[in-house]
Amino acid sequence: MRGSMSGSRSRLAGWRWSLVLVVGMVLAIGALPVPLARGQAFQPQPPAELPPAATRSVCRPPEPAVQKTPGISLRIDRGPAECNAVSLTFDAGADRGYTEMILDTLRDEQVHVTFGMTGLWAQKNGDLVKRMVDEGHELINHTWSHSSFTGFSAGRPLGVGERRLELDRTEDLLLELTGRTTRPYFRPPYGDLDPGALKDVADAGYDYTIMWTVDSLGWNHLSKQAIIDRCLSRAEPGAIFIFHVGEQSLDGPALGAIIAGLREQGYTMVTVTDLLGL
Repeated sequence: MRGSMSGSRSRLAGWRWSLVLVVGMVLAIGALPVPLARGQAFQPQPPAELPPAATRSVCRPPEPAVQKTPGISLRIDRGPAECNAVSLTFDAGADRGYTEMILDTLRDEQVHVTFGMTGLWAQKNGDLVKRMVDEGHELINHTWSHSSFTGFSAGRPLGVGERRLELDRTEDLLLELTGRTTRPYFRPPYGDLDPGALKDVADAGYDYTIMWTVDSLGWNHLSKQAIIDRCLSRAEPGAIFIFHVGEQSLDGPALGAIIAGLREQGYTMVTVTDLLGL
């Protein structure tokens, strides 16, 4: 009887020690990183919150991406691709249009752009020109009357003196309105250029002729959604976009969705100066 009880006690003690060992192993395994089971969805942690756009560093080349060429204005169709940045530019040469909407959107989204400014438009809309500069946007000389320098798209070719007058009148007015120069940037009306025009522009102090990579074609009566789709599908690092402020184009109403879409694609939006590192 005593032997039977002694055996029972031994077996009970053994079970207890086995239980302790099993529990210890379970705890030890639980402390190790366990790989996901096949088919188990990974739940990533949310990314750290980004600082406000106004406090982020500007995407800008450490050195100028382009060098001026003495005696001829350098044509620029795009900027460098290293920074994953693009530049939004708006030409102002017709009516007041959607300019206030555009400026409101840019302010709310904390995006700075470049405006191709004609003298006649600035003369009629001085309040908007001042607001552009006050809110951190830059201006480039788009001539006084938007006349083609070469006559390719409209009218006749302008002479050297006429070209210089178109540039100087615009520069003088914008200096008076804002205290800011448009030099060294020029944008040709209609995009019309030839070697003579590039020489005359350089002689007037405009070292860089700013063209574009992506035309929204809003001026050609595209719908708002067509403008959005066109711009987002053609975006690429270093791209210069061209839009218009006038009511003929729905670039203004499309702007908010374009900014959101570019950000989703990972692009930073900067002025022409910052895009080129000048």
